Amino acid sequence: MGKKKVKVTKTSRKAVKEAKPTSSSAFQVGSCAKGHTVVNASQMAEGLGIDAKRLRAWLRSENGVGNDKRYTRYQIDLDSKEGKSLTKRANVQFA
Repeated sequence: MGKKKVKVTKTSRKAVKEAKPTSSSAFQVGSCAKGHTVVNASQMAEGLGIDAKRLRAWLRSENGVGNDKRYTRYQIDLDSKEGKSLTKRANVQFA
């Protein structure tokens, strides 16, 4: 597991750490190899013309990729076999 990049900012009361999410903390669908088209759930929802919250809820369901109560962000490789299959199932679900 990689370390999280942390940016420290100062406020009038105390120093607050702002954790920046890394790619290792996201659920990956497909290989997400270099040169492939990788999108997050919001971008995929925009492309399908549906609400992003509805798509993320569907992804967490058993019909999507399932919910292990750990990941809240998704990276979807649209060029992979798994990504194409997921896109087709989402089209059928929200058509």
